[in-house]
Amino acid sequence: MRYVNGFLRGVRRAMLAGFAMGGLAACGNGPSLTPPPSGERLTLGSGALFNATIDSALSSRNDRVGTTFTATVSSDVKDDLGRVVVPAGSTLNLSITELEAANDKGTADGRITVMVNSVTVGNQTYPISATITAMEHTLTGRGVGAAEVEKTAAGAVIGGIAGRVIGGNAKGTIIGAVVGGAAGAVIAAQTANRDVVVAVGTPMVVTLNGPVTIAVR
Repeated sequence: MRYVNGFLRGVRRAMLAGFAMGGLAACGNGPSLTPPPSGERLTLGSGALFNATIDSALSSRNDRVGTTFTATVSSDVKDDLGRVVVPAGSTLNLSITELEAANDKGTADGRITVMVNSVTVGNQTYPISATITAMEHTLTGRGVGAAEVEKTAAGAVIGGIAGRVIGGNAKGTIIGAVVGGAAGAVIAAQTANRDVVVAVGTPMVVTLNGPVTIAVR
């Protein structure tokens, strides 16, 4: 019996030591890989990036100021500890706040100003302050013949000029023309009307200007 009792005491000591080591490991300084519990509120700081794709086409020719549209978040947005705050599939809500179509040969290329208003996670929508820092688009000319295209050989190609975000103001991010050599750009502006076109599914990058706190679901 003494041997049995001694054996049992040894087993209990070994189990207690194992629990103690497990507790110490759990108190390490590394980031937790455990998902946050439902209902916890997590914060994304300024500078957090949202990768998304737009859900409808945009055009400086066909759209209007006040038009709203959405973009689908394409990858999880995580906080500094690696916890998912905005999961892929969430929705960015945007609107057109300024629009200038290319109405005639004397008018500069079309432009669209877009405001990022909020993000919807689950069934909850959160206002955010954010800037579009990348959005692919093209400048599409109408009624451009071969002769006009040849005139732009110095740097601009009418009917499919790659564009980029060109600035911003209090009303949002301005999307418009970026063309090649100055001579080609001038000739192109004089010979065709070119409107900004953003296709369905176009990738975009949105950068937070200030923090947002999201309730995890």
